[in-house]
This record gives sequence, C-alpha cells and structure tokens, in this order.
Amino acid sequence: MPTVATDQAGRDSLAQLQANGSGSSPRSTAALPSTPFRVDHLDVNALTEGPVPTSPSLRTPSGFEFVDLGDRSSMGDSRPRCFDWEVYGPDSPQSLNLTHASKQCFKRRLGPTEVSYYLGSRGEGVESGVNDMYLHIGFRAESHLMITERLLNIWTEITLRHQLLTSSVEYHDVHEIRFVYEPPTSMAEARRKAKSLMELRTRQDPKALLDTYLNGDRTLSDERLSYLIFSTPEASFDAATEQEYDMYLFSAHFLGDGMALHTTANEIFTLLADNADATEGAAAVKNLEAVLREQAVKPIFPEVASVVEDIDDVGDAFSAFPVEKLPQAMEAKLVTPEGWGRMAWAGARVEYNQSQAKLIGGHAFPRAKLGERKTLVPTVAYDTAKTKKILSNCKIHGTTISHAVFSLSNLAYIRSTPQRDVELPVMIYSALNMRGNLTKADDDWYHIAIGYYNIILPSFLPSTISVERTFWHRSLVVRKQTSAVVKGRWLAPRSKLMALERERRSIGFEREDERRRQQKLASAELPSQLQGLGISFEDDATESKLASNLAKTLAPVAPIVTPQLAESTTSPKAPSTALMGLSMLGNLDAMYAHKDYHGIQMHTLTTGSRQRAGAILLFAYTFVGKLWLSLGYDSNGFQQGVIESWWTEMQKGVDELLLPSN
Repeated sequence: MPTVATDQAGRDSLAQLQANGSGSSPRSTAALPSTPFRVDHLDVNALTEGPVPTSPSLRTPSGFEFVDLGDRSSMGDSRPRCFDWEVYGPDSPQSLNLTHASKQCFKRRLGPTEVSYYLGSRGEGVESGVNDMYLHIGFRAESHLMITERLLNIWTEITLRHQLLTSSVEYHDVHEIRFVYEPPTSMAEARRKAKSLMELRTRQDPKALLDTYLNGDRTLSDERLSYLIFSTPEASFDAATEQEYDMYLFSAHFLGDGMALHTTANEIFTLLADNADATEGAAAVKNLEAVLREQAVKPIFPEVASVVEDIDDVGDAFSAFPVEKLPQAMEAKLVTPEGWGRMAWAGARVEYNQSQAKLIGGHAFPRAKLGERKTLVPTVAYDTAKTKKILSNCKIHGTTISHAVFSLSNLAYIRSTPQRDVELPVMIYSALNMRGNLTKADDDWYHIAIGYYNIILPSFLPSTISVERTFWHRSLVVRKQTSAVVKGRWLAPRSKLMALERERRSIGFEREDERRRQQKLASAELPSQLQGLGISFEDDATESKLASNLAKTLAPVAPIVTPQLAESTTSPKAPSTALMGLSMLGNLDAMYAHKDYHGIQMHTLTTGSRQRAGAILLFAYTFVGKLWLSLGYDSNGFQQGVIESWWTEMQKGVDELLLPSN
C-alpha cells in the first residue's frame, strides 16, 4: 500500500529518495516509514516491504540536477526538486496544512512556471489575482438545454475529468507551494463541490460582470481556483423557445492556459448539446445524456464510497483512484535530451544567456498613474466576408494573420507616436504553446504549458519604400523570427531555463513585497485582526513587483561588477523593454466543434485576464468565421489618449493594408 506523510522527516526522506534517483544510474532504495509516494506505475503491495524499484516518476525532471540549484536556503536544501503527486492521509497531522488533515488527499509541488504565476497573483483586494483568466462565450440555445440540474451535471462531469479545477493551493513559503486535490468519494460529494464552484444568474449584463471580475475584488482564491457562471439577460424562461445566454469560465493562470480554457469550453458545449437534433447517420457525439447512460452501466464510484466507510487500510482506499491521471508540471514533461550531462546543460545556459542578450527593445507607451487600475477591453469583430478577404490577402503575401498582426501593431505604434527614438527597435512579447514539446503522457491536459518569445522590428518607416511593401515585408520577418523559435533545437532547454529564471525573479519580487508589508504593518501599528494578512498599504508595493514588462522579466541576469570595471571594460547594456504583449490564438473554430452543438448557436467570444497596473495585451483570433481583435489595457496606466490613438491606427491599418481595395 502507499504510505502517507506524517512529518517533516518523512518529507526529507522523500527528498533523499528523489536525490538518489536523479543520477545517471538507477538504484533501489528501501521504503521509509511516513514517506509519501506516488502510486502510479508502482506495485502498491511492494511498497511496504523490501527495496522500492526506482521509477522515472520518482525522479526530478530531466536536467534539473544540473540547473535547479538556486537559492532555497529556507528549506535548508539545495537539491533539485521533484514535482510528483504524493499521498497524504488523515493520520498525518503534521502535514503542511492542517486544514486538509481530516481527509486523504494528493499533493504536488508547483512547477517553476506555476510558481511564477502564483506569486504574481498574491495580494489583497483589487491588486490581487493578476493574470486570473476569463473566457466569455455568448450563445443562443434552446431553453430546455439550460435547466439548472443539467448544467450542474455538466460541470460535475468536467470537474471530474480535470482535477485541478477543484483543487486548492496551500502556501507555506515561497519554496513550499503545493496543489492539494481531495478526490470525491461519491457522486453526491462531487456534485456538492461542483455546485460550490458554479453560479446561475438572470438579468446579468455581460459588460458589468466582466468589469467586476477584472477591476473588483478577486473572484478566485487559493481555495477556489476555478469558477463557472451561466447567465441570461432575460428573466423569463420558456422551455420551448430559444434564449440568449452567456457562459463565463474563470481560472487562475497558474492552473492552466488559454488552450486549456478553450478545450474545456468545447467539452462543456459538447455535453450541453441536444443530440436529438443530430443528423441521422452522423457519428454519435457524447452529450450529457449519453455520458449519464454510460455511468449508469459503469459508475464512476463503484467501490470508493464503501471503501472509505469500512476500510482500515489507507492504501487500499486510494488504489481506486488513478493518480497517474493527475496533471504534471510542465517542466517535468518537457522533452529535453536524455543524455545531457553537466557540460551539455552548461552549454544550454550559455545559449540561453546569449539569446536573452539579443532581446533589444527601446520603446514603451508612456505611462502615467491617473488613478486605480481600470482594465478596459475594446473589441472589434470583422464580418465573415471581410475576414475571408483578410485571410486570403495574407496567404497571397506568404504569411498569416498572426504574423500580420505583429507587423500591424508595429506600424500603428510608429504612426501614433511621432516622437520616438528611431535608433532602437520595437520589441513585442508573446506566449508560445509548448504542448507539442511535452512527453505524450496519459495525465490530464488541464495545466499550464506555455513558453515565451519576442518579435523585434524597426521603429521607423523607410522613405523610399511604400508603407504597404514595408508592412508585408515585416510580416514575413515576423514569420521568420517565429519559425526560428518554434523549430529551434534549443526550444525545450531554453524554456526550462526560462521557467527557472522567471520563478527566481518572482520569488525576489515576493520577498521584497513581504518586507515592505512587514515594515508598513509595524510602523502603522495595525489592529491585531489585520496582522499577517499580507495586506499592502504602500502605494507602490505591488507596482514595484509587477510594473516591469515581461521582456524585462525574461532578460538575463547581469553580471556583478564594480563601478570601476564597468567604466573601463563594459559597454552600456542595451535596453530590453517590450512595447506590449500579443496573444495569437489562431483559428478557434478548429477547437470548437460547432457542428456538434445541436440546439446551440455561438456568436461571441472574448477572453483576457486581470492585469497589473500599466499592462496592455492584444488578443487576435478567428471565431465563428470572424476575425476578432480584443485589447485589454489599464486605462489609468498610460498618458491620456496614447492607447486610444494606437488602437485607432490599428483599425485603420486593417482597412488600408489587410482588406484589398478591389
């Protein structure tokens, strides 16, 4: 049976086991009492006697023994980490968080990328929840599909498929942050949990709801990592008619990414569909009723309920749960060369630092602090006829709409900002879907799996070439730069090193914020009931943590030199400032199976996240045959009229350059 963690010594024993298993040759290690084990791919009965066979699941991620040696002095440990799920039981009162001691559960340390997003989301009030994602879909549906009980059953099914949605986070310190998943032991328990993470509303204005989510107190928390809302602006309900509805799927960014959101939304609408309207002879798609019929024949919880009530053996109780299905950290799944040793990873570090040094950008929209952060999301959708022309025009010029939007953003900035330094280039950052670079494991795909890259373009327009030719040429330059990143042999090692760098920086920011909070609490003599809540009363505390753009976050750490040496032997470091962020989601119609949504017609999709002060991020995608440009920015974080002028030039550029005149 799998043993459970009972104390710190047990966790130290696990760390030693992981350290022994991370070398180049496998070795067997005797099982130690109170050590939490992964139970996937292992003989459960063998764990209680004799040596434990080393399994890849018990090792640190490939290469971490050479690169994950940062400052973790608070742990008294500089060994590389492991990100496996561990079993904890009710007999472990000294586990990291006593609130979970009354029930058996699974825990996993957050990976570096997850940590960087989690620490950025910490805080209180409107300054908390940075990067919390939302997905809004507007649709018409037959009202009988939207019955409350049916919607709850759908959300219950989704949360059973994707366990992180109902997980929580326990925070001990910046080096001890874990996901906690308590598997339900019955369908009734699963429904209760799903119901606590769901809400149905009527007479709800979509803009007002999103404004509250983006600019009000945080909706999510460490105990609520996801939330689902179905709403309708209409108060009446007639099961025989169609009605307008909106779906809002909220998720912490350290929990997942945009691809996870959209794929989950597709699952929701597939379950929501009415298969009675399916075309005869078409392949059957499993809507909710089909899934429930399957579960009636083969229940999800055939044994667990009785096991939990009667069993004395903790391990047997957990043998029914497929822990190998729980999602792993991205860094544990990134495919990097297995044979690499210390020298190879040292070379990867050199390549990483050199690539970061090439990230030169000298332009940013002029900032201002006009008030409390206020995120606006202006959105433009081009009809299907215009969208077809735009996509066709991109194809004629050997590029895609994703590449063209980078070039268009660059051109709009040049046109809207006459006073700029033309000697420095414009840098724009973007996220990269890393799922194609992960091991083909059988665990759940709802987790974050993103890397980052930057596009660098000139900040001037040539006087001897037309604007149109310049635009299409720069679109091709974007295509070339993107291809070099995606197809580069260093992508996976670079992403692993970048994740560790982002984690270290986020820890540094968090420590600085904690120091400021403690100083403020001490000097202000706050009431005792506010002590320890992490509330920052210093105006620039959160801003100091989050105001740096992503490009600066990704920049390599400069060597420490004395002022005299800096004057005599080094040249000034080139700036690495990003203008803005772009998120190119591509053709979302390829992710949403509209033909299977019988009784449902989607018409609107917007997405984004809670932002830090002074942030700006543009989303571009096609949905229901339309091209959508959706801009999220802090309207109080820039000088008046700056972003509005750029946004106007973006739309002018679409009409002038992407839509052919003939």
